[in-house]
Amino acid sequence: MMNTSKNETPDTGKPSSQNRYISAEQLIAKMKIAFSNAKQPEILSQLATVGITEPMLDGYLNEITNLELLSQKQIQEYGEQYAQTEGFNLKRAEIENTYRRHRNLAKIAMNGDRQAHTTLGTDEKVKRAYPAWYQQVSNFYAQILANPTFKAKAATVNIDDAAIAAQQAALEEISALKESQKKELGEAQKATEVRDTALDLLYPKYTRLVSFAKVLFPDDQTLEKLGIKVKSVE
Repeated sequence: MMNTSKNETPDTGKPSSQNRYISAEQLIAKMKIAFSNAKQPEILSQLATVGITEPMLDGYLNEITNLELLSQKQIQEYGEQYAQTEGFNLKRAEIENTYRRHRNLAKIAMNGDRQAHTTLGTDEKVKRAYPAWYQQVSNFYAQILANPTFKAKAATVNIDDAAIAAQQAALEEISALKESQKKELGEAQKATEVRDTALDLLYPKYTRLVSFAKVLFPDDQTLEKLGIKVKSVE
């Protein structure tokens, strides 16, 4: 879950010097407590003197309801993205385990064949970055199929047409998984952007209420009802 830094000074809406981080969900919960409890008669009567009315607070709470829905959507989208990533990682591990076994067997079967090692890429380390890895694994099987000599030697260590076809099918599957993963990530990022935009619009209204409350209510208990932490004096 993305953390959202919203620990800002109430009067300016700019980040405070404490520079602490809380999640967007925690911030939404804090604002909901403040706006809800601000409607208590003894608190509302004082806030009304500075222009904060019950209809205004009702409007803020409607925005909170929307924010809660947007936050749930954001969490859902990231959950789907994580699921896609897990599926992708499992498929890649499956393909790579077989590929590593095949390339080690091919090294033995084609021992001394410099052309084979260079063409199949068995003289290189296994790539880590996905695009390079995908190209390396794809090339290995494609080159075996394209060269009768390579194919004959590979078959002696059970890298036959069926084994190659299975790996190529798995490569097609992981390519589709990668595209799906990108799509889910884009949707998750968009959901975060929409939620954060709505949060940024409501947050100044919250900090304004907090600023007024600290002036209007010297009583610590009243501030605590609004979810405002009061520093204890030693």
